Amino acid sequence: MTLFDHIFLVLLALSALLGLWRGLVGEVFALLGWIFALATAWYCAPLGVPMLAGAVETEWARWPLVFLAVFVTVLLLLALLRFLLRELLSVAGLGVLDRMAGAGFGVLRALVLALLLVAAAGMSSLPKEQWWRGSTFAPPLEVAVLAVKPWLPRDLADRIKY
Repeated sequence: MTLFDHIFLVLLALSALLGLWRGLVGEVFALLGWIFALATAWYCAPLGVPMLAGAVETEWARWPLVFLAVFVTVLLLLALLRFLLRELLSVAGLGVLDRMAGAGFGVLRALVLALLLVAAAGMSSLPKEQWWRGSTFAPPLEVAVLAVKPWLPRDLADRIKY
């Protein structure tokens, strides 16, 4: 096993453990929470900028401050909702099932992240390195990236070479 294999296994284990700890509901709400918080902050920040005109003199600083305030507020509210839903699942006796499904979600997340990293590496000379070629997990991940390649944007797909 090479350095690549060890990094892949650590990524897989950490992601699965995080999923086990948070549970499926926690994982899904965390992912959706970040997306929703970013979208809400992006669309609501321009509405809040005029409200800071008297408090913040520099115009360029208002938008990031409002964006950050909205983003953090939405993220915290959704984290509270996530906590309450997990408690509800626990009381209903579904906590173990939620955590096991969360571990599965964590494994899937690690695989997607590994595919993204292997695709990015395919645009460099890394796949030609000996530690990459001697890896146990790199070849199957390369095959998976090549299977997904037809669905990637043409400019991006043309850069991936193994």
